[in-house]
Amino acid sequence: MHSNPSIRGAILGMVLSCVATTSIALAQEAPAVVPYRPSVATPADLPAPGWPEFEGGIAWSKGGDTARSQSSPVTFKLAWNESWGVLIGTDAYAWQRDYDGMTAHSGGDALLSLKYKLPVNDNLTLGAQLGTALPTARPPIGSGKTDWGVLGIASFDYPGVHVDVNAAGARLGAIDEGQGRWQGLWAIAASHPLDDRFGITAEVAGLAQKGTAAQTQGLVALSYNVSKALVLDVAVAAGLSRSASDWQVMTGFTLQLGRWF
Repeated sequence: MHSNPSIRGAILGMVLSCVATTSIALAQEAPAVVPYRPSVATPADLPAPGWPEFEGGIAWSKGGDTARSQSSPVTFKLAWNESWGVLIGTDAYAWQRDYDGMTAHSGGDALLSLKYKLPVNDNLTLGAQLGTALPTARPPIGSGKTDWGVLGIASFDYPGVHVDVNAAGARLGAIDEGQGRWQGLWAIAASHPLDDRFGITAEVAGLAQKGTAAQTQGLVALSYNVSKALVLDVAVAAGLSRSASDWQVMTGFTLQLGRWF
């Protein structure tokens, strides 16, 4: 099984052209989008109620569990009030090559999450997220089993810097012999606006599971605000442990879909 990166690149280019045009029409009335990508850490904030957002992108990776991999993550986000929202995500397309040269491709597992936001004061917002990963991907892209997870979030706002701290636990449906059923994830990200358009983010994140080697990576991302309704991003991540991916390159967008209610 083979992939065609040039075709996917052309498709992404057309999508970005379309969303850029759409954002011009939305920019005058839309509230600012709340990007969750491309970092691992997610903020406690929700999209504006009734103003759904769509995130999409492409990621390339080398090393780690596979020799090389590519994916096209997409996420739909909708909040129905200031405190509650829902997230639906998947990989529109995922491809990987193992160290023996075998390749596989598929869509990704379907990710469904319910998110709660709790403002504490002007500088601190807490959040919680409960979700499940449904086995919609073909093995070996997916495990073929359902996973469940819970995520705790603390977001801090200070003059010139925003910090997101995440701690998550996932109960895996499929594990190998000797592995623990629970997997832990943590991430700390700090972002800073360079000017009215550009922003920069730095992050460190890790993954731990009994019976496997811990994984840690560092990430640096650059974002560009085309308008309040559209933000573009690009990021580079490098493994800080032997079991993590050697490197990852990601690019994508967050788009406002207009007012639904």
